[in-house]
Amino acid sequence: MRAERSETIWQGLMAGLVGYATVALLVGAIDVLLGRSFFYTAALLGEWLFYGLKDPAQLTVWPGAVFAYNGVHLLTFLGVGLLAAWLASMSERGPALWYAGMVLFLLAFLHLFAAVLFMAEPLAAVLPSYEVWLPGIVAAVVMVAYLLHVHPKLLKHTDDWQEQPTGT
Repeated sequence: MRAERSETIWQGLMAGLVGYATVALLVGAIDVLLGRSFFYTAALLGEWLFYGLKDPAQLTVWPGAVFAYNGVHLLTFLGVGLLAAWLASMSERGPALWYAGMVLFLLAFLHLFAAVLFMAEPLAAVLPSYEVWLPGIVAAVVMVAYLLHVHPKLLKHTDDWQEQPTGT
């Protein structure tokens, strides 16, 4: 049981890192495409969260704000990754648990996503909502793909559902 637990923790940390890196790279790429510094959004959110930024026009991109925001961002993704890996490992035990795990993951993800959008509302003039939801959705898809790769039984459960008669 101990090996299974440590494997789940490792998978959760990896899923969180994959999700974190996906968001960081996509947000940075969007910033560059919009003609801003790669670290603009991280600095904006870091300044707003930790240093009380009132006027986004006064933003200065500096390492303190970028590191502060990325620390919270990384910890959040590691937590989501651990939750998702735990749900995936539980879901391998049967179709009913797979369904419950997926519902719980979606519920947690949507609540986290709504919280981020709500928190970023004061910055809406300089931070379009697509810069938050697009990378978040891509990260969720990449994390799920990773977890399906390391938990191939999950895909087998969905195949079993499709082959079962409906009872009519």
